[in-house]
Amino acid sequence: MTIAYGLDAAAGRVILSALRNRRTCRSFTGDPVPKHVIEAMLEAARWAPNHRLTNPWRFFVVGKEGAVRQKIAQLVHDWTYENVKNPSPARRVQSADAAQREILDAPVLLYAFAVPGADYEITTENYAATCCAVQNLQLAAYAHGVAVGWSTGKPAKPEGVPAALGADASWRLVGALFAGYPAQEPRQERKPVAEIATWR
Repeated sequence: MTIAYGLDAAAGRVILSALRNRRTCRSFTGDPVPKHVIEAMLEAARWAPNHRLTNPWRFFVVGKEGAVRQKIAQLVHDWTYENVKNPSPARRVQSADAAQREILDAPVLLYAFAVPGADYEITTENYAATCCAVQNLQLAAYAHGVAVGWSTGKPAKPEGVPAALGADASWRLVGALFAGYPAQEPRQERKPVAEIATWR
């Protein structure tokens, strides 16, 4: 008996197109993203591959006008001011202000965390599964015309960010996710398969 699995050709082409055309973006219009679209992104995230079914992903959606967004923006500002490379006084201020403004202006700001497991192996699997969940979220966003920028840089660096969100101290921060309707079409190229795959 053959079990039907997979998609018809038309649906398959849609998925492959999304995989090829989704790109990172952190330049957005000012248009708000409806709550139901954010919920659809999170719904897609929870269907990521997950060995042992630990459901290790935790997401925080940070309201645009709330006190938490303001606090995180200040934390990122202060961290950037103290850590910008080769700084002149003017560059310190410029970089810190820009990092703060990006946090405040993003139409949608999410943070993703991975819950640790009982040992190193499960903890590693949980982190990998959460990364897969973030990719699912980005693909769902793309399906709704929303772009996502996944950052492990300045927005994720300040030590106070997890506490400001209410995250458990044992969770691992996977990244900050900026989302919104793109202000321009993001483009990026990839190396061809022949350069990244070895057949034995």
